[in-house]
Amino acid sequence: MDKQVRKHVVEDLLPLYQEGLLSEETTKWIEEQLEENDELGKLAQTLQMPLEKEEIPETTETDRDKMFKKINRKLSLYQIIFVALSFVIAIQTSLLNDSSGFILWYTVLGILVYLFYSDMKIIFYFSFIPIFIWSCVDGISDYMAGHIDENVSLIAYAVQVGQMAVMTSVIHYVFALIGSIIGLLIRKLKNKEGLS
Repeated sequence: MDKQVRKHVVEDLLPLYQEGLLSEETTKWIEEQLEENDELGKLAQTLQMPLEKEEIPETTETDRDKMFKKINRKLSLYQIIFVALSFVIAIQTSLLNDSSGFILWYTVLGILVYLFYSDMKIIFYFSFIPIFIWSCVDGISDYMAGHIDENVSLIAYAVQVGQMAVMTSVIHYVFALIGSIIGLLIRKLKNKEGLS
């Protein structure tokens, strides 16, 4: 057998030799090869030495706190981005833009806000208040532009604008509320799966 081939065979068998898993004849042959070849002998001695454990630096309480703060900041940023995107899309598809797409997007807004914040007040703030303000400003701009009936008094018009703003905002809030209920159900299903 060629010396190079013999060397490779011994190298391949060394782990089994170290574990004592070879037959007697193979063990004797390996030992002969180790005695004849200094390089293989050194390799066998190296394999017998225990591996040095690499020291892992211990993390302190402050290191962990810093790491969790960094993770929480990143998660908060992603939450804000998702909620802001759904809010912008929801506003773009509102009734004030003569679109019925608000039904889907206010539901999505409600789901996302509830999944991220678990607070119904925030859903109210995101869905009711902006539409209410937008409706009032829209009514005021119509009045300033003179797009109203001249026979209607300013007070009657203001009441009419207020009523329309509340009604429009409630419609949008209802769909966001439906979305938050879906978010609540999703969260309950996840918690139920986690317990199983």
